[in-house]
Amino acid sequence: MANYNSGQVKQATPGSQTALSLSQASRRLYDFSDRIAELNPEESPFFVYLSKVAKVPTSDSQFRFLEDRTKMSYTDRSFVISTDLAAVSLGSTVTATLSAAQPWLVKGMVISVQSDAGESGGPNHANARIEAVNSSTSIDIKWISNPGSDADPGASAKAQVIGTAFAEGSGSPDVFSQELDHDFGYTQIFKTSCEMSNTARATVYRGHADEWSRIWNLKLREHKVDIERAMLFGQRASQGGIQYTEGIVGHIMANGQAQTSQDSTQLAYNEGQAYLKTVAASNLTYDVLLKDLEVIFDPARGGSQTKLALASLPVISLFNKLGDGVGFLGDTLSSKMPYQFQKSDGVFGHKIQKVETIHGDISMVREPLFRGLSGEFMALVDLDHVSYRPLVGNGINRDTYIETNVQAADEDLRKDMILTEAGLEISLPETHALFNFEEAL
Repeated sequence: MANYNSGQVKQATPGSQTALSLSQASRRLYDFSDRIAELNPEESPFFVYLSKVAKVPTSDSQFRFLEDRTKMSYTDRSFVISTDLAAVSLGSTVTATLSAAQPWLVKGMVISVQSDAGESGGPNHANARIEAVNSSTSIDIKWISNPGSDADPGASAKAQVIGTAFAEGSGSPDVFSQELDHDFGYTQIFKTSCEMSNTARATVYRGHADEWSRIWNLKLREHKVDIERAMLFGQRASQGGIQYTEGIVGHIMANGQAQTSQDSTQLAYNEGQAYLKTVAASNLTYDVLLKDLEVIFDPARGGSQTKLALASLPVISLFNKLGDGVGFLGDTLSSKMPYQFQKSDGVFGHKIQKVETIHGDISMVREPLFRGLSGEFMALVDLDHVSYRPLVGNGINRDTYIETNVQAADEDLRKDMILTEAGLEISLPETHALFNFEEAL
């Protein structure tokens, strides 16, 4: 990506008012045009979405939230039996040791156990009923079908609950309960000051007669972009009396489940881990993307079927250039795949490229802060599971506000301060994803 130079404008030195002049003498009322060209990009799309659709005030600077993963339990209900289940026989009862604790198994559940792939005749299934639960890692099972001697389940057999079965006139089954998970986050205090001498404030300039108003607009934009950066790249911490909020990218990079291949192990669900994928831009195809979306939109993860895709400009260009040398998102694949691509104006003033696939939809929005080290990123955010948490309590609202005239009493100047205290809540991280398309720049 080409480097951006801001017209060689002199940067202000902190605390210096002379640097704010920006060659003020050349801007006084001489004979030239009143027009000033202003740069006003879509600087903070993520913060705009958060503040519009996902704002949930908190009354505590360390906010806590609950997570419900029962959908995962009811959708998947699979586990692995580590006991060697050779020589399966119809009607026999065996004790099976599980590879991991499964506290939700109860007597009366019927399970289907897969035989070894590669045995004569290929994979097969034998069904059994749980007769007793000895512990969270040990169960007694009674075989109710027999796959045959050449297709015994063997060791490390995969099993899945396929219902329950009870005798006529039997009593009620045992009960298991699944507790809700919980996590927490921090609010972060953001501050931006605007300062100008009263002499400068009283001077009429060409273009913007009120220089104070122009500078104020720039400082408001700066403040908003600072929040955007934290909501993207921040990592949760509390040090030396200062709290730091978590950002969606920062969280995934610190805690994500890294994926580098396209094998079936990607479908394995890891509780509390987002999907983190690095793939060379040259290897990105529709088939590769579809396989990733198969994992990301897996109903067991509990997310919605629509994701907000924050993407860098090179990544958006990459998506639009792929596919048989014609157009990945255009004519080439739309004629071959169950795939739709639409361009539209977002409800919050952003341009959206919506990609509709068989697994779910992604709405691509330019993220201008994805540049440099993050210039090859695309973050898939489930807006149902992120929240903007401004601190509000006891009649005090710490969402973005302005404190005026904070200068010292004897200073001949005006100084105001913009302040925001807020954090980002990231719940069910497994519903979010981050892609790093290497060599996209």
